[in-house]
Amino acid sequence: MSIATSTPTVQPVRREPLVLAFVALLVTDLVGGLLAVSSGVNTWGEAWGSKALLAAPLPMIGVQIVLTVLAVRLNGRREAVAAGLLAAACLVSVVSGFFDGGLGNDELTTALAAYQTFLLAVTGVVGVLAARLAWRRGRGHRGGQ
Repeated sequence: MSIATSTPTVQPVRREPLVLAFVALLVTDLVGGLLAVSSGVNTWGEAWGSKALLAAPLPMIGVQIVLTVLAVRLNGRREAVAAGLLAAACLVSVVSGFFDGGLGNDELTTALAAYQTFLLAVTGVVGVLAARLAWRRGRGHRGGQ
């Protein structure tokens, strides 16, 4: 067995719908934090932290970045696992949006509440695309890797 066959295969980034959706999610998180600060519902320290109302917290964003990169760069089972974990992270993010007291917060205008809903929808789309990728790759590489 040579070294080349024992190392994981890494491919260049493909033009996956997941990548486009994730870029949209990053932009949505960035804009959401800026909207929260400019409207006074969050401070700079809160806008991407645990008290964020219009963006995901930075640790969640970081996890999503890493998992997205892995999901589109790896092959086979590793790709499927990364995509599955990304789908789970997005699910956690959406569910927490409903239960952390931020959704429909009294401090938010109707427009900002609509932005929250938009953020959750974009997060959900990324999660669905990640789950679809995990399903496709997991089914296509059973037992081989």
